[in-house]
Order: sequence, then C-alpha cells, then structure tokens
Amino acid sequence: MKRLNPVVADLLRIFKMDKKYVRGEGHYLFEGDGTRYTDFIAQYGAVPLGYNHEAIWAALDDIRERQLPSLCQPSTPIKAEELAEFLSEKMPGDLSVCTFGQSGAEAVEAAIKLARASTRKRKIVSTLKSFHGKTTGALAATGQEVYQKPFFIDTSDYIKIPFNDVEALEKVLQEQGADIAGFLVEPVQGEGGVRVPSPDYLRKAQELCRQYGVLFILDEIQTGLGRMGNWAVCVEQGLQPDILLLSKALGGGIVPISVCMSTPALWEGDDFGKNHSSTFANNNFTCSVSLAFLTYMDQNPHIFEQVKQNGAYMRERLEHIQRKWPGVIKEVRGEAYLQAIEFEEIDAGDSFEFSILCSQGGLGYLISGFLLNVYKLRIMPYLNQEMAVRIEPPLTMPKEEIDQLLLAIDRTCEILYYRDFYHLYRYTIQDNTVPETITDYRPRRREIIVSSTSQEPQRNFAFIAHYPQTRDLALNTPSFEQFQESELSEILEWQADYGDPGVVCTLSKISSKHGEVATGSIIAIPYGGPKVLERPRKEVVSAIRAAILEGREMGATVFGLGAYTSIVTRGGIDVRDMMLDHEILTTGNTFTVITSVNALLTGAAKMDISIDTCRGAVVGANGSIGRLCAILLSQKMENIVLIGRKSNEQLNMERLRELANEIYLHALLYHKEYTGVRARILSVLQSEAIFDLELSPVRHRLYELFQAGEVQEQNREELMGESVIADIERLFRHAKLEPPIRYGVDIDSFLPELDVILVATSSIGELLHPELIKSGAVICDVSRPANVGKIVEQRRPDVLVIEGGLVKFPEELSFGQNLGYKPGVNLACLSETILLTLENSNRSMGIGGRITMEDMYYIQDLAEKHGFTLASLHSFEKEIDDDYIARVKEAANEKVVSKLS
Repeated sequence: MKRLNPVVADLLRIFKMDKKYVRGEGHYLFEGDGTRYTDFIAQYGAVPLGYNHEAIWAALDDIRERQLPSLCQPSTPIKAEELAEFLSEKMPGDLSVCTFGQSGAEAVEAAIKLARASTRKRKIVSTLKSFHGKTTGALAATGQEVYQKPFFIDTSDYIKIPFNDVEALEKVLQEQGADIAGFLVEPVQGEGGVRVPSPDYLRKAQELCRQYGVLFILDEIQTGLGRMGNWAVCVEQGLQPDILLLSKALGGGIVPISVCMSTPALWEGDDFGKNHSSTFANNNFTCSVSLAFLTYMDQNPHIFEQVKQNGAYMRERLEHIQRKWPGVIKEVRGEAYLQAIEFEEIDAGDSFEFSILCSQGGLGYLISGFLLNVYKLRIMPYLNQEMAVRIEPPLTMPKEEIDQLLLAIDRTCEILYYRDFYHLYRYTIQDNTVPETITDYRPRRREIIVSSTSQEPQRNFAFIAHYPQTRDLALNTPSFEQFQESELSEILEWQADYGDPGVVCTLSKISSKHGEVATGSIIAIPYGGPKVLERPRKEVVSAIRAAILEGREMGATVFGLGAYTSIVTRGGIDVRDMMLDHEILTTGNTFTVITSVNALLTGAAKMDISIDTCRGAVVGANGSIGRLCAILLSQKMENIVLIGRKSNEQLNMERLRELANEIYLHALLYHKEYTGVRARILSVLQSEAIFDLELSPVRHRLYELFQAGEVQEQNREELMGESVIADIERLFRHAKLEPPIRYGVDIDSFLPELDVILVATSSIGELLHPELIKSGAVICDVSRPANVGKIVEQRRPDVLVIEGGLVKFPEELSFGQNLGYKPGVNLACLSETILLTLENSNRSMGIGGRITMEDMYYIQDLAEKHGFTLASLHSFEKEIDDDYIARVKEAANEKVVSKLS
C-alpha cells in the first residue's frame, strides 16, 4: 500500500485496518491465515453481489470461450450496444444514448461537457457537501472545499447551493439561469454523510430546471442499480432527468465501468460527439460483465425487496440503539443499503484522548478499526465526515449478518455511553479481546467550567501541550487505569504515529479578579513525554509549529509552550521566527519557578524546618528552571547544594560552578535583605578575626561589589560578568567553614544530609533513592515526568513529597479533565500563558531559557494583580492537608527516636 498511497497506508496501518485480503467469497473477505471478515462496505457500493459471484464468472468464462474482441473502436462493439439497450429500457424517459467510461468521475466529466456543448452555457449548479468525483471537472462540481483546495481547482463556473433547498435552487436559476447549463445533484448525498432529501425535492428541482431551461443531471453513481432497493431513485420517483449517471455497481464488482445516459435531443449539435471519446470505453469485456450483473438482478427481483426490507430493519434497529444509549449517536441517516451513523462529539470533560481524537477527525477510524479487529466486521469512516461511519453492504447481505453488526454497534455505543474508552483502544496495542464487562466511568467526568463573567474576552491564547508522563494518560482518560504501565507506553507510541496537533479543550472565558477576560485552548501534539525527546527533533518541532498555526487560526495571539515543548524548541528559539508583530511566546518557566519555590518554602514551614539554616539542594540546577529556583532559594537559604547530571561530568561541574558564581553575584548585587547566601557572605566579611593581610584585597573587592549593588543599580548587569567564586570559596576555607554553595553530580553523596530538595530535571525516571533520603525531609518535585517515584511514597512515610508548579485561579475554572487537577487548580506554565493574555502583555518570556529577575518580579506582579495564587499542596497527584503533614511529621519523629534508641 505504501507504493500506492503512502498517506492512506499510514492511516490504515495506525488504526490496524491494513489487512491483506487474499480471497473474497460472497460478503466475506479472508486473510492469508484464514481469518474471515464480513464486509459491510462493498467497495463503497461497487461490489453489489459480493465477491466472485457465479453469475459474473459465468460471463467471464463465456467471454473467454467466445474470444470476443475486447476493444474494437470505432467499429460497432456488440456488447456495448446490448448494454446500452438494456439500460435504456430500464431507465425512465428517453435516456437512450449511453456514453460509457471507466469511472464515475469520467461519467461526470462527460455530463458536464455534454451539458455545455448542448446548451452553449458554461455554469453548473451543484450542492454543498456533494461529491461527484476527483478529476478536476468533477472536483469543481463537488461541494466540498477540502477536496479542491490542495489542487487549486478553479470553481469560478460552478455554483454551490444547499442540498434539499428548493428555494435556493429557484433563486439561483432566477438570477443566473441564462448562464447555467445544468443542475447536477445526487438523490442521496453519499460522501456528504448519507443525507436523504425530502420526498418531493427531486421532483420540484426537475420542474424548476424545465422552467428555466436548465438541464436536470442526476448523479446516481452510488444510489443506482439496487443500492436503494430499486433500479434507480429516478425510476422509483418517476423522474425524467436529461442526463443520468451510473457507475460503481454497474461493473458487477469485477470491472470498472460507468455510463452517462442522455436524451437524443442533447446530441443535435455535433460538438460533443466529435470531440469526446475514451480509448477503453465501449469495450466488450466490461460491458459483458455489466450485462451479466444486470441480467442477474433482472431475473432476481426479490433482491430489491430484500434490500428495502433489511435496510428498513437496520435503520429501525439503529434508531433503537440511538434511543437506548442517549448522547452517543447524533443521527442515523440513509435508507436501504446506504446508511450512516454520526456520533456525538466527546469533550475533555470525559477524556482528553477522545477530545483530541474528535478534533483530529479520528473517531470514525477508531470505531471502524475496533469493529474490524475485534468483531471482524468491515465498515468505513468518511474522509470528510469525521464523526460518522458508513454502512454499505453487498446487496446480497442477509439479515442474520446485519444482526451481528447491530450487536457490535450496540456494544460500541455502550462503551461510549459509559465512557469506558479502554475497550476501544485495546486493539491498537494488539489486544483484540471482545469486551465483556463495561464499567461506568461517567461519575469520573469533570465538567468544563468557564468564567461566570458577562464580559467578552479581549484576547486569545493557545497552550501547546503533551503528556509529560505515562500515567497522565489515566489521569486524563480515567478508564485507561485498566491498562498496565507498559500498555500505556504502547498507547503513547501508537499516538506518536497518528495525527496532527489536536484541540483538547477550549475555555471561552477566563477572568481576572479585576475583570479582564481572556479565552484560550489547549492544543496537544501527538507525543507522550518520552517520545518528545526520543523522536527526531525536527519532527517534533514541526508538530509544535503546526500546533501554533492551528492556534493562530483559532485567533490566538499568546502562545505558551508546555512540558517538553520548551526543551525541544530550545526555549522557544525554534519557533520564535513564527511570531507575528502582535503575538508573544512564553515558555511558562517563570511562574513555574516562582510557585515551585513557594511550595517548597510552604512545605518546609509546615514541617517545622528552619529554611534559613537548613541544608537544601536543587537537583537539575543546570536547567533553566533549576537555575532560577536556585537563585530564588539563595535569597532564603544559607546552605545550598547545586546538583547536575553525571553524564559529561567535567562539563557539568564547570556549569555548576558558573551558576554558583552567578548566585553569589545576585546575593551581592541584587538581594537587599540580610538573609540567605547574602547573610552568610556578609557575616564572614564582617568577621575581623579571620582576616589577615593576605585576604584584605579579597575582602575589599567583595565589599566594593556589595556597595556597588547598593548604590549603582544601572551598572549591575555589567558587574554580573565578574568572577567571585574563587574569592568567596577561599574566604570560607580560610575561616574553616563550608561555603554557602556547594555543587556536584553525585546526588547520593549529598542526599542523606539534605533537609529540603527541589527537583527540576528533564530526566525520565526516578532519581532519588528512598533509603538515602533524610527523615523529615521536604522534596518539591517540579519535573514532568516526576523524578520522585511512588516507591518513595510507599517506603518513606516520614518524607514530605510535594508537587511543584501548581497555581490556584481566581475562579474555579476547569479544562474538563483538567490535567488531573481539581477545578481552579492548574499548572503554572499554563497559568503564565493565561496571565500574559489577561494583561494584554507584549512581552515574550523565557525565550532561549533566559529569564531575568526583572521577569520574575513582572510575573509575580501580574499574578497578584489578576488573583493567581499558590495552590494548596499536592503529593503524588493528590491534594494534601495539615492532617496529612502531621502524619508525616509523626512518622519522621518515630524514625528519629528509633535511630537514637
């Protein structure tokens, strides 16, 4: 399939629909291993009697035995004439001239040319959502822009009006009838989602066409020859089109053939006849097969009645299923053996996965793949009707097989009704078990909550996100808790192969405590946390850029980068060039730093840890978030350890040393209060006893920097280039004291002494060994995925682990499943994006990882102004209270007493 259509091949592979059928028999298809599938699509109606019907093969045998010449134009093709005679007798009016071709699109092209040649008029009227083929003329008449846009199809002579709207037709004929050659219409819109018009629509349309001298062209390529339980809709309704188009079933499921049937009156001029031909038309081979099919239908009229009866039964049962599971099926459409089911959209209140899938047009494929792999039933989604699937079986499909399909659809609707999406996704990871027990996950729904304000939004944002860790799948689609961890990883792998960025949820209103109002969306790229880093960076950046474009189309002017999208774009550098003059970009890291440090300080206070004198550390200090957290903590803490990666130890040690130097300079030049690292340095500088003649220049230089920071604010940036670390470390060594800042890459060597730890890495996996953590310690884990694993929760009840980077909104807003948090609580990176939107700010933040203290103060001010505060403490994805912390303190005290005894 890759060599035939790589795009479709990928889509079929992803949804496990790329079966290789080696045999067809009746309404069954077989794989090489013997697996049998019941076919309810019949090549979109082109296999009317099922596969390899005996009547068709009898005709093929006869052709071979008689050695009929297949192609003999322009001489008389015997079988083509016989076929034309048969069709003329069955079809209404004086449709006695047959122009044969190989496809429905070719028949449409012929009709357009014939209409123009006979009327000497250019314009063609067709309907919105119609489908007439994929050649350029047929596409121009098709009422779906999605098919036309990629090919720059010129539609200037093609007028589109609503389907089933007689008034619209009359209006356009009144206004432009003198320029209109014909009205091209389907009796039932097939590709448009199986839309059946009112009973008198076609009759009235024909009357209007006659009244205004416009040809009535009926496209029965899909509806004709048995599909609707009759020879053609025009036969049953007593219509007399000027041109009738047939194909699909006309080939008996074996050969490609089409026909444009017309009245002799349209051939009075010779323009069309002399200038239209087709090399492979009128050939005895295809016409013989077509005759065999039509003769069989003529001799077995009960098939028409069976199609009608079974179709009515199927429609009735589908409507019963619709009523049985309210809110699942939006509409059942169609008649006879041409029917469609359109499903209701599922939003982020029930599942982020389904919300994204619906926005990406994947629901129909997921359901079709589910029925194919689990129940061995073959239906198909629509390419342009994302929430619908079609049912179009062979005309010979018996009621017993229809019952099997209905049972499977009923179970599918039950799964959707109870929101147990786990069962619909299992087949994507090769588990084709038929669902037995469906669990009710409706109580786990989290409603989408918008602001109650009556004000209209002034600005729009788009937050680009993905799942940082595997278990986020289960947080945001509750039924996924039934998957094992390894299976969730497989789901993430599957999603990485499918689709473009998709809209998770849109909040129409988010308000500030001062009344400013914004709106915005979360747009997901199809990668889980590990995949963002493992996939080729160019591929992931391309997806992020596509998400930004999608946000822009939705009106966004503020773009936030969530989770690893900031890392993979190098702090937004790789997408900065996309920003228009009125747009801004943020990594969200500034507010993440502020809230994480505040959460750690809050946790330490609740655990009775004196933050100024305790020993603390920042793990991942070389990262953009870790760096800023270290600088902020240095304003409160006198003893800090900076911990980096073990890989490239020498390089990381150099970087940690540079960061330590930067923190010292911040302490001397920026920090005003006599606390933290600044207090430690000044206390040593002020200790006369430790200074001798040799250290006087060091003391003098450091005092000069301190005084410069006090009085020369404009020169601070220049002074930040100074190197002071060697002097400060020398000073503390001389005083026989540890310097305020230590650094290293071996986390285990520091862990037993640390009272507070802030973890902010981009590493995947658990970094802190439970047995090494100090009893009573407080750990704030900012990392996504978390670097402090459940094993710490299980083994160390005496340690307080809290989640960093959480914010409380001024109102109880909720993005549906809300990234796992309760209404009113969400991530700081998302909150920073919202703050900048509410403020109507023109400042991009954190680009390239560069965040200044001025940026920090700016975001702090915005948070205070708009009412965004630190959320209550969370531990291992659960909100905790003082009772929880009291139990941790009690466990820590017991452990200390146990050690002493």
